[in-house]
Amino acid sequence: MNIEHNGHSPVAVDDPAVWTAATLKSKADVLLNMGEPELQCVEQLLANSAHKPMYSLTREDFAAPAIQDLLGKLHQALQDGPGVAVLQGIDIARFTGEALERLFWGLALHLGRPVVQSTRGDRIGHVRHEPSNPKNRGYQSNRELGFHSDAFEIIGLLCLSGAASGGTTEIVSGLAVHNQLVAENPQLLPALYEGYPYATAERSQSHTPVTDYRIPVFSRVGSTLSSMCVGNYMRAAAQTLGQAFPERLDAALKAFYEICNRKSFQLEFLLEPGEILFLNNYTTLHSRTEFQDSDHQKRHLLRLWLDVPDGRPVIPVLKARGTDYELLYLETDQDKQGNEHHMASRTGTTR
Repeated sequence: MNIEHNGHSPVAVDDPAVWTAATLKSKADVLLNMGEPELQCVEQLLANSAHKPMYSLTREDFAAPAIQDLLGKLHQALQDGPGVAVLQGIDIARFTGEALERLFWGLALHLGRPVVQSTRGDRIGHVRHEPSNPKNRGYQSNRELGFHSDAFEIIGLLCLSGAASGGTTEIVSGLAVHNQLVAENPQLLPALYEGYPYATAERSQSHTPVTDYRIPVFSRVGSTLSSMCVGNYMRAAAQTLGQAFPERLDAALKAFYEICNRKSFQLEFLLEPGEILFLNNYTTLHSRTEFQDSDHQKRHLLRLWLDVPDGRPVIPVLKARGTDYELLYLETDQDKQGNEHHMASRTGTTR
């Protein structure tokens, strides 16, 4: 796949998704409340659709006048607002574990299409520390996760329980970081508009360990600016390709992350049980501080990745990153099934 990035001159942008800690001071500034009427409505929708498998639910199965206004505000915040929203008011004790997954799924259908998150084929991921898993990904560890963008436009995180300590969510506006670079180091921006290929842990197990296209940190479609950045994936690509990492890009990424790590640019908070965080990965980056579990309190979140066909207008490579994940997981799954079939034929066993 060869996709050219859409280069533009680096100039500051005026966009609702440009914000700093001075404009979004706390979680209260991005809260949307699900009150008792909405909760009763959701309970009725869950009961009405209980006969259908979760993956076959549609928007129509989870639509009702009582939640229409709330869903509209949620969509507006993500697509025409700051790119971040926290939905509160869900009483965890009121629902079974399965019902919470279906509730999360049903609400998310109004924001996008849930996609596969791993080679296991799961579309709802469990974000928790798995110390016994030797190949755990970042969301399966308790270590600090630096600022990054996920592969699909929207990420949703439903908190089931918090950690004994730590686990603070930190969010920055990628567009605000862009504007600060325009003001402080405009000469570094061309390298961020050019970008670099990505190499991920998942790709290392596939036939294409490095993308054959560059993913820019900043890109534009018309006057709409978008951001996406996972610096470690770029550096891993250079190492995999046996190339020296470009000095211009190295300097630009260091300046980019230095601004991300300024408290004056961060919205930070602890996600509480029953709260759902939604983020637009094309305008924000997020991180998480290290956390510690105890025997009686273990951090556990449910995660959804959402593809949004009619979302923010972006250049093709931003969408391609997500598409590649889906194809990669399918490819890995097919290889796994092929190996199992080969072993079965050698041993005379079947499944």
